[in-house]
Amino acid sequence: MNVEIINVGDELLLGQTVDTNSAWMGLLLAHHGYAVTRKVVVSDEPQALRDALTESLQRVRIVLITGGLGPTRDDRTKEVLSDYFAAPLAMHAPTLEAVQGYFERRGLPFLEVNRLQAMLPTGPGTAILPNPRGTAQGMWFERDGAVVVSMPGVPHEMKGLMEEEVVPRLNAQFERPVRYHRTLLCYGKGESYLSEMLGEWEIGLDARGVALAYLPSFGQVRLRLSATGEGARALVDGCVTEAAELLAPYVASTEHETAAAGVEAAAAGRWLAAAESFTGGAIAAALTAIPGASQWFAGSVTAYTERAKRELLGVPADVLAEHTAVSAPVALAMARGVRERLGADWAVATTGYAGPGDSPEVGTAFIAVTGPGGRERVEEFKWGRAREVNIQRGVTAALHLIWAEMRAEEEVCQKKVV
Repeated sequence: MNVEIINVGDELLLGQTVDTNSAWMGLLLAHHGYAVTRKVVVSDEPQALRDALTESLQRVRIVLITGGLGPTRDDRTKEVLSDYFAAPLAMHAPTLEAVQGYFERRGLPFLEVNRLQAMLPTGPGTAILPNPRGTAQGMWFERDGAVVVSMPGVPHEMKGLMEEEVVPRLNAQFERPVRYHRTLLCYGKGESYLSEMLGEWEIGLDARGVALAYLPSFGQVRLRLSATGEGARALVDGCVTEAAELLAPYVASTEHETAAAGVEAAAAGRWLAAAESFTGGAIAAALTAIPGASQWFAGSVTAYTERAKRELLGVPADVLAEHTAVSAPVALAMARGVRERLGADWAVATTGYAGPGDSPEVGTAFIAVTGPGGRERVEEFKWGRAREVNIQRGVTAALHLIWAEMRAEEEVCQKKVV
């Protein structure tokens, strides 16, 4: 079952807001057997939405719209849809009560413009989808076997509506083919190199009914294998095993889609800490984005200057003087220091020249890991001159390095037990 997504908002077109809604919706819909075949962004101008909606309904039976439902004059999605579906707006008493309560609980004044949020479409084929997370309600329209759903653009409000209202209603109304996919998370080689390694095996996937997609990001590549129909799970699982064997040196995981998720699984009751220089806290941000990280991530120290490295992490002054702040000995001292100070079992540290600049040192980085039993490792990296890219590469490299060391240590322990 194909789905198209329409995002409404000048701020998206101007680059003031990044569209994360479509990516999240695509993942959720794929899990339930839907395929997002097109997504578009249109301006707040009413005719832009009308034209996009008309075009989408010529191709698919499900259209999901986000944005344009706020209380201000530039938010006109509700009025456009009311006119498009001939569903006149009327005061919806349950919504009015809910919106009033929303403001009362927060001790905020209830204005006339907020009251207008309860003016909602009425008539056959329409339904109001309650949104307890905000004041803009979801709206469901049906016409000639097609469904159009309008939701707020605020991500957490949209997600709540999708999970609690939209997907359950779609599932009850539409039959979907069985669709199954798995991901191989690869690290250390780019997509062209991985494709070369897969060679003839990849060419034969079409005949087997399996689709392969390369999803590269900074320093890693996700390979997604998908199939549809009866037997999809067994088919994909078999292909994952085959691909993992062909790419063995570079497969970080066949179970986790992100390195951060892999680190969480590898931690398994042990504490991890981070000492960050050029990554500036981005490693901590990636790890604490995982719910429950407080059960295994002790914390991070961002020590950007040499003084911070000395005073916060205990990096010896003579080591800094002899080797400079961007060096293997300093990275290792940072990791040792944060592990000791935060009482962690494992620690990872980054130091480097993120850039920009013309110096040949730009793009040089050192990442160190320390762990139980004196386990230590330091790696040197040479990247480009783009600062943002180098920081992201540093985060990816640090997560993969600590993940690999934690797993290696676990394997040693298991062998000792056996």
